[in-house]
Amino acid sequence: MFKDTGPIDAASILLNLNDYRVISATHEAGGRQALIEPKATEAACPTCGVLTQRIQARPIHRVKDVPVGGTDLQVLVRKRRMACQESACERRSFVQTTEQLPFRARITTRLSQQFVDEMSSELRAVSRVAAAHGVSWPTVMARLTTIGELVGDVDRMFIRRLGIDEHRFRKVRYARGRTGKVVRIEPWSIVFTDLDTGKILDIVDGRRGTAVKRWLKNRPRYWRQRVQYVAIDMSSEFRKAVRENLPKVKVSVDHFHVIQRANLMITQVRRRRSHEVFDRRGRAADPAYKYRKLLTCNLENLSIKQVERLKLILESDPELGVIYAIKEHVRELLKATNIHEFQSRWAVLEKSVRATTMVEAKSLFRTLTGWRRELLVFIRTRLTNARSEAANLTAKNLKRIGRGYRNHAHYRLRILLYTAGLRPC
Repeated sequence: MFKDTGPIDAASILLNLNDYRVISATHEAGGRQALIEPKATEAACPTCGVLTQRIQARPIHRVKDVPVGGTDLQVLVRKRRMACQESACERRSFVQTTEQLPFRARITTRLSQQFVDEMSSELRAVSRVAAAHGVSWPTVMARLTTIGELVGDVDRMFIRRLGIDEHRFRKVRYARGRTGKVVRIEPWSIVFTDLDTGKILDIVDGRRGTAVKRWLKNRPRYWRQRVQYVAIDMSSEFRKAVRENLPKVKVSVDHFHVIQRANLMITQVRRRRSHEVFDRRGRAADPAYKYRKLLTCNLENLSIKQVERLKLILESDPELGVIYAIKEHVRELLKATNIHEFQSRWAVLEKSVRATTMVEAKSLFRTLTGWRRELLVFIRTRLTNARSEAANLTAKNLKRIGRGYRNHAHYRLRILLYTAGLRPC
């Protein structure tokens, strides 16, 4: 076998393209050019595997490579078309290939990898990356699609704790159905997250419960048996889909949404009392409206001045004082660290709700009763859907950078690549 023992020239070292040697470097009117050729003078036939050194032709092709010296460098490759000398082989000739330039490649492997690295490390539009390297949008997208097929293979991942959340892929639309009735269309995108690493597993477009049920059903049996916990928000559709397809997992409800539901209860009571007392909506002259944000804040985080304002609101309306106390009971319930403490605080909350006649409080308590099983799982594990919410924010930011994706496949691919390049939170 021929082995090159001569010195390596400085131009080849600067180009740093594996398996290639710089033949000449010129500065033309269109920019700098470098003519290179493979170092190896022999190659194996891809059909029979016999080595040959006989050259049939030396065509020159222009390939795209990473910038060298701060500006683009036009790389011309003098490929060797080798002639197979094995008489029994059907192939008469073949083109010599390398790791950096596979068969029929017009872009080096390191430039393709740079496309993927740039799209995975930061939120950038595909068109901006393509313009920075002087290539077309389909060229970059083709590389991302190839890598995305490997990244999006969720069946090969070991998932122990699964998070499910949703966001809108497009704006809400209204369309006329077959019966002539106008139908509201909400294009939901369901995000599945690995809660151990914060990585987005998949994004499915469709109706909330139906999409989750279909996605879980398509997973292999061994994959579903590995899942131990699932964290969701207070969505009965998600819970039903999980229980039907993952009957042995434990479902935890996110405590943030429970507090959000309690704050909504306070807002409903405040608005109702404003119409009952003043026969109008709240105004800035009303303490309950002027300082309404204090009703939804944590009491221990308020300053002395804010506490005085809160007392002014609660003293002005007894019903607001009662409903605020119930909200604080809900917060204390979620702070429980064991089942015994949860049961005792649940009894206090139930007693407070039964002592009042407000429908808002009783509605909240019915909701919590329906989610009591999931609340107990949260108390035992403290498992939240925080990483799913963070993944949702990442997806929304990417959509803003891309100026609004209309193709769900491209939208899904970009998010999977970006989260695959992130480190665990």
